[in-house]
Amino acid sequence: MIRFLWDLLYFVTGEGSWSLRPHERVVIEAVIDTLPEHSQALLRSQLNGTMFVQRSHKQISRPRFYTAPYLQDRRAVEGEEYSEKVIDVQVDVDGMNEVAQVEFFRGRVDSIQFKRPAAYYVGKRLRVTGTRPGKPTRSHAAAIDRREHGAER
Repeated sequence: MIRFLWDLLYFVTGEGSWSLRPHERVVIEAVIDTLPEHSQALLRSQLNGTMFVQRSHKQISRPRFYTAPYLQDRRAVEGEEYSEKVIDVQVDVDGMNEVAQVEFFRGRVDSIQFKRPAAYYVGKRLRVTGTRPGKPTRSHAAAIDRREHGAER
């Protein structure tokens, strides 16, 4: 109940919603297609269930799943490979190439990251052209963190 009230506050302030935006869904679906079959089924069932998507910096979306399947079956996507992993998704946005990223942490989708704020993608054609392993230190979230807090020394 407390979690729902907290999410309701994010919703009222415009920092979240109970569904993915179209550009977020295109990117996450492309990454799911690269996963092992059992993980694909688990993540698709989560995406079809109830979730809240918290948005920060207008570039980073963090899905928070309410449904039980993750709690019961999280080991299906856990393991060293998905304990902390970033997948780069090459996208064509109205003829311009960009890289979006999906970050996994402890076996779950932790964030969907874009180079630009969400408003940029409204009404644009977004097409996935490929995926590749990424590096957590080169993610958009890491870049924002460095910009706000400075580089580690």
